[in-house]
Amino acid sequence: MQFELIAEAYQPMISSILRKTSIYRDHELFRQAALIALWKAWGNYEESKGSFAGYAYRSMYGAVLDELKKSSKDVPMQDDFFANASIDVQTHKFQELIIELPPLLQEILLLSYYEGYTAEEISERIGLSVPGVKKRKKSALIKLREFYKSDSE
Repeated sequence: MQFELIAEAYQPMISSILRKTSIYRDHELFRQAALIALWKAWGNYEESKGSFAGYAYRSMYGAVLDELKKSSKDVPMQDDFFANASIDVQTHKFQELIIELPPLLQEILLLSYYEGYTAEEISERIGLSVPGVKKRKKSALIKLREFYKSDSE
């Protein structure tokens, strides 16, 4: 039997594999990989090992998955580098802005946001009342916002 006849007969199976593997782009690339696998399966098939259809299916399915893995490695990197660089710049900017605050406000923000202390725990640690801690925390955030706005302009 000629390979062209085999290839024609197995086109529906190839289409099924492409649908099953959710191939929505580069159909010809994956179809070609499946055809090459079919050709190799046709050449290597031993009747004593089972049906050709099952052997061909597994061969083509594996080839399509291999091609999918290979093509996913070739996807260009997103702008993650630039997004991370932007976050680093903003973090550095906020660190500079926090330095502008009085030491007590710096300590309250540090204990609250970096150490995870509650207002009650901060009040015990610093020796202020709970409402005093909350008021100073709010004041620090307002000052940071003002510093940030004036620095951005």
